[in-house]
Amino acid sequence: MRRLFAALGTCGLAIGVAVGNPPAPAPTAVPTVSELVTRLGAHDFRDREAAVAHLEKSGASAIPALREAANSPDPEVRQRASAILFKLQRTADSTGLIAPKKVTLTYRDMPLGTALTDLKTRTGLNIVLDTTRVADPLRKVTCVTGEVPLWDALEQFCAAAGLQEAHRLELDVPKQPPTGRRGYVAPPAIPNADAVPVVLIDGKDRLPGARATAVRIVALPKSFPGHRVTLGTGETTMCFDVLPTPGLNWQDVVAVKITKLTDDAGRAGGAGSIKSAPANNFEFDGVVAWGGGGFGGPGGFGGRFDPRTGMPIPPDSLPNPRIVAVPLKLATPNARSIKRLEGHVLGEVMVANQTLITVPDPAKNTHTAFDGPGQMRLTVTAVSEAKGNAGVTVQVTLQYPSPWAVSARRGLNPGGIWPEAPRGAGQTPTVKALDATGKEMLARINNGAYSDSSDDGLTMFQNYNLTFAKDAGVPAKLTLVGPRAVVVEVPFVLENVPLP
Repeated sequence: MRRLFAALGTCGLAIGVAVGNPPAPAPTAVPTVSELVTRLGAHDFRDREAAVAHLEKSGASAIPALREAANSPDPEVRQRASAILFKLQRTADSTGLIAPKKVTLTYRDMPLGTALTDLKTRTGLNIVLDTTRVADPLRKVTCVTGEVPLWDALEQFCAAAGLQEAHRLELDVPKQPPTGRRGYVAPPAIPNADAVPVVLIDGKDRLPGARATAVRIVALPKSFPGHRVTLGTGETTMCFDVLPTPGLNWQDVVAVKITKLTDDAGRAGGAGSIKSAPANNFEFDGVVAWGGGGFGGPGGFGGRFDPRTGMPIPPDSLPNPRIVAVPLKLATPNARSIKRLEGHVLGEVMVANQTLITVPDPAKNTHTAFDGPGQMRLTVTAVSEAKGNAGVTVQVTLQYPSPWAVSARRGLNPGGIWPEAPRGAGQTPTVKALDATGKEMLARINNGAYSDSSDDGLTMFQNYNLTFAKDAGVPAKLTLVGPRAVVVEVPFVLENVPLP
C-alpha cells in the first residue's frame, strides 16, 4: 500500500511541475525594414500604425527602403513612407550638421586678454571684450576643463573670469554719407547670426541655455527689452539668443517648436500663436514661433524720406539676427518662472556641393524640364555637333527664383530696391557632365551670367554652354551641383527660466 501511495505521489509531483512551468514561448523574430515597409499598406489599421512606429525608430538604415516606397503605386504606402522619410532624413541631417566642436581649456593664472585671444583662435568665435565695462582687463584667469563642447567651454571660461555676455535687441548701422537726388542708396545688410560678436562684460549672471550642440540656445534675462507680457492673461513673448558656431553656414531660424512647458506652479502651458505654415512638411504640435524679421514698409527704409532729396533715409539700427521672439501661453498668469521648457529650433543650413538636379541622356531629353529643390528647373535646350574638330556643344538653361525675391520674402531685403545683391563666392550652381561609367567629362564651360529675368523680376534664367572634345562624345548624364538649403532640428531643454 505504501508503495502505491509513493507512486501516486511521484506522479502527482511530476504533473504539478509540468503544469506550473509551461515551456517558454519561442522568441518573436524582429521584422526587417523591408517587411515593415510592406506592412505600411496592410489591411489592418493597427498593423499600419505599428509599422510606422517601428520604422520611425529604425534610424538612417531605413532611409533607402523608404525612398523606394515613397514612389509606390499604393497611395497609403506612398503617403506614410514619405512622412517617415522626412522625419528620418531631417534627423540624419541634423545629427551630422549640428555635432558640436569640442575644446579643452588649460588656462592657469593667465592674463585675461591673452586667454581671450587664445580662446578666439581655438574656437573661431567672434568674442569682444568691452573694456569700458570691465574693471580690471589685466586680471589673471584660471580655467581648466576637460574636453567639452565649444559653447560649454565659453560658459565655463566666463564663470572663471567673472564675465557675462551683454545681449542687444538692435544692432547699430554705420552712417552713410549723403547722396544726391539721383544717387542709389543701398539697403544696409543684415549680418548672419554668427557674425554678430559675443560681447563680454563684468558680471556673474549665468543664463539657462542649451550648449551641447553646434547651436547655442539661451533664454535672455527677464529685463531684456524684447520681452512682451500681457498682464493677467498668461500670454508672454520671450526672447531667446540662437547663436550658431561659425562655419556652420547657418542661414536663418525657420521656427521654434515648444513641446513641453511647465511653470513654477507645476502647471502645463497651452498653445501659442502660429503664422502661416511653410511648404516644408513640418509636424507642428506645440507652440511655434517663426524666425526671420527685418523692417521696411511702403517707403523703403521704414517709409522715411529726406524731404530735400526725396531719397529714402537709412535706419539707425537693424534687428539682431541672433534674437528670436517666441510666443508662450502660461497656465498660471502670475507665474514667475518656467520650471522646464523643452522644444526644438528649426534652422536652415546651407550645405555646399550637393547634387541638385540630374538630367539623364541629355541628347534624348532636350526641351524637357527637370525640377530640383528651391523651385529650380534645369532644361537642356540643344545638343549639337559642330563641323570639323570643334566637338560637341550642350546648351543648358537654369531657371531659379531671384535671390533678391527670396530675401524679400524672408524679410531680409528691407530696402526693396532692385537690383539684387551679388552672390557670394561658391553660391552659384555649376553643371557637371558624366560619361556612361559615371566619370566626370572635361569640358570648356561658359557659365553665362544672369542673361534674362521674368517680367516681375522674381525668376532668373542662366545659360550654360558646355563644349566637349570631338572624341569625347555626348555626355550620358548632366548634374547640377551647388549649395542646398537643409532644415535641421536643434533640441533644447531649459530649466528655471525667469519670466519677465
